[in-house]
Amino acid sequence: MLINRLFLIFSLIILSNSCKNSEHLKSSFQLSVTTDTTRASIGDLISYKITTQNLGNKYFNIENPQFTEPLELRSSNLLYDKKEKVTGAEFIFSVWDTGMVSIPPITINLFNSDSLFDFSMETDSISIKVISLVNNTDNQSMKPIKGPIPIKSIFPIRMIILIILSLVILFGLYFIYGKRIANIYEEKNVETNIDPADIIALNKLESLSNESYDRTEQIKEFYIKISHILRQYIENSVYIKSLEMTTEEIGKHRVSFPFNKEDIDNLLDILNRADLSKYAKSNPKKNICDYDLKAGKNFIINTTSSWKVLKK
Repeated sequence: MLINRLFLIFSLIILSNSCKNSEHLKSSFQLSVTTDTTRASIGDLISYKITTQNLGNKYFNIENPQFTEPLELRSSNLLYDKKEKVTGAEFIFSVWDTGMVSIPPITINLFNSDSLFDFSMETDSISIKVISLVNNTDNQSMKPIKGPIPIKSIFPIRMIILIILSLVILFGLYFIYGKRIANIYEEKNVETNIDPADIIALNKLESLSNESYDRTEQIKEFYIKISHILRQYIENSVYIKSLEMTTEEIGKHRVSFPFNKEDIDNLLDILNRADLSKYAKSNPKKNICDYDLKAGKNFIINTTSSWKVLKK
């Protein structure tokens, strides 16, 4: 029991000292608010300053104030002392209604140097009387005379000048264009390839067979060319946009091609091998290239009857 009493007395002493220290800090800190006027007209700018004293090593934070109509916040900036320490803030207001307008209280939070919250204070509400410029009896002097207002001319001289300038520019462009040197084009007979799709494709495959494809780069180029020749043959013969289709799409829509199953399978076999060579860095041997070249020719020969009208 004695130990409990001593502990209770010791706790009360510490609590009392803490309260005294806190009250001392609060009494040493000073907060004041001022305005540059308590009477203003509609549209006047009103300065509202919050200043602090005896901050010591503490710093403060102004909570986000909520200003309602007819108060309108135009700008705000911080105030500094000679040591460049923030000691306050200034708000610039404008009022757009007559009568008594109150600037609401603003909460100031104080923090210790270690960013721990200490205490908060609220500013007093300040009332400002707002009067109309028409009813302002303090200033009845004559207003400055406004300058003369220019009268628009009935005759649109500026528009006529712009139209004339535009016509001059257009005439100049036409004159320069007429003086240009005419280009002389020689008429050339454009030879049109009227051979059917199978003859064109077989000729290209024959030219491809005369090329060398021993190295890896040549084999890749070989499969790029044979894939293009076969796709172009399909597009020129049965008018299916096979050049714009992937091998997978051709296989998926194989029923759209008027070829039998075996011919389609041979075509897809060549195109798949071409894709592996182009994109998967597959390196088929030369005998495989010879086989695909022969299979490509057979595909063209076997499918010609499905689209070509033979002469009797």
